Amino acid sequence: MNCAECRDNLVACLEGLLDTEQTRRCQAHLESCESCRAEHKALGRLQERLAARGRVAAEVSLVEPVMRVVHERKSEPERTTLMSLLFKNRWGFGLGAAASAAAVILIIALAAPKAQAKAADVMARGARAIAKITSIHLRGQLRTLPADNFSYIDADSDFYPIELWKQLEPELKWRVEKPGRIVVMDGQQTLHYVKSAKVAVKVPQRTTSAFDTDWLHRIANLSNTISNELRIAQAQGWKLDLTEETGADGRLKSVVSVMAKCGLPDDDYTRNKFFHDADTRRVYRFDAQSERLEAVQIYLVRSSGEVQIFDLNHIDYDQSIDPKVWQVELPADVSWYKEPEKLPDNEKYASMTAEQAARAFFEACSKRDWDEVGKYVSPLTEQMKEYLGGLEIVSLGKPFTSKSYGGQFIPYEIKLRSQEFSVRVSNDNPAKRYVITGACDDKGKLQQDLSWKNAPELLPDNEAYAKLSPAEAVKAYAAAQVKMDWAEMKKFAPAYDVDNDMRRFEQAQKAGIDVRNLLPVIEVGEASWSAEQSAYLVKCKMSSMKKWNLAMRNDNPAHRWQEDGGI
Repeated sequence: MNCAECRDNLVACLEGLLDTEQTRRCQAHLESCESCRAEHKALGRLQERLAARGRVAAEVSLVEPVMRVVHERKSEPERTTLMSLLFKNRWGFGLGAAASAAAVILIIALAAPKAQAKAADVMARGARAIAKITSIHLRGQLRTLPADNFSYIDADSDFYPIELWKQLEPELKWRVEKPGRIVVMDGQQTLHYVKSAKVAVKVPQRTTSAFDTDWLHRIANLSNTISNELRIAQAQGWKLDLTEETGADGRLKSVVSVMAKCGLPDDDYTRNKFFHDADTRRVYRFDAQSERLEAVQIYLVRSSGEVQIFDLNHIDYDQSIDPKVWQVELPADVSWYKEPEKLPDNEKYASMTAEQAARAFFEACSKRDWDEVGKYVSPLTEQMKEYLGGLEIVSLGKPFTSKSYGGQFIPYEIKLRSQEFSVRVSNDNPAKRYVITGACDDKGKLQQDLSWKNAPELLPDNEAYAKLSPAEAVKAYAAAQVKMDWAEMKKFAPAYDVDNDMRRFEQAQKAGIDVRNLLPVIEVGEASWSAEQSAYLVKCKMSSMKKWNLAMRNDNPAHRWQEDGGI
């Protein structure tokens, strides 16, 4: 269980509403994660305050329609709990969610400044306005990496599209998608597919959110958003604010801002890499007349200033959703994730330290002992075998931790064996010069498709570049990469691809890594025409070093350290 999943289950854990396995996993994560443990304690304290105020809250007059629903449902006294006050009918079916939100606002109003109570009231009215919707579709854009986690943010990255489709009735179904990942809950099971790695994982049950999508679900589930934002605002002292403005359509808008604090030290390794590990300013825009949520913007708050990382500007309510949305076409060669099972000699592996497990993992890769490698990673794909097989360990550093991560990070440096591949180039563009459009494996199978958002432009000295042969163009790109001449690289590769390389290099340099010593050495060979690719394929051989931090965690049924990222 990761931080996002744990935090989404904290209230249910406090109420004793999780099943045995979920409780075990939640408690195991809390034991290893200081940040989630602190929020768990804060919620416990809030639960005590809510329970104490329950009788007082019941006697205070609420908005008349909301109180009518509350009185109709109250046939006998029941235990006042955090779950019952904050999360009753939490997924937005009927008016129960709005009544719950109003109850929370009442608690906040008893202890919060007037401005905060007004902001909370706007959000509650927004929840009531969509209490009976049957579906919602969110379309926005996020600064992230296309194939990375759904909650991963990169303030220096381009914006990439991200969408959520959610059917509330007649049964709950949902889908979240970004360019490199898809997760679908079709009403019976939840399927997660990572396109670039061709890796999938299936959860054989319905879920309300999964795989780090909870932050987006909280926007779609406005009643839950209110409960979540307000309970944490009360427990951790977040600031809420309310302003009004006139929109482009000439209508009045109510704007609620929430200053959210992650509580991580400035030097924590995961800070500002994920939504729950970043200080953010969340802006919710409601139409003052319809009271419905119309837009959401989220800003990363840093000492150097704010930068917008999320922009949600399309929200469709009650529109029919094509049944095909709940389907995912998987390739025949997809690899499936499996949770580690106990081995006959499981104790040997369970007794290892994270550093010992990391060394054993790399050593097994160097020997191409794939049975042994498979004890530390799932799934073990052919792509990973090709990448890591025959590596040489240069060094392993001392493990370190992050307050928000339930595992450990092990610094490493490895030398990868030489790999053969082909670069796909084409001059089918207005500039008539050869540019890179993709990369293939040593058998000519396309591994990466680089699409140019804008056609290669005419350069001031375009004629000189147009005279380069396919192989010469690839050599020029490789030479520019060695020099980290980003402007020159963009003459041969799409700007977004070069910018992503530049950001990774900058991140490595900030971490104290001498990037120039780790740049790959590329030998460029001959070019040949591929009728299948309708382009030239330039044969290349690459040898390189890699220096980064291997993420390892052991919160699984077998209690064995497993690779969790950083390769």
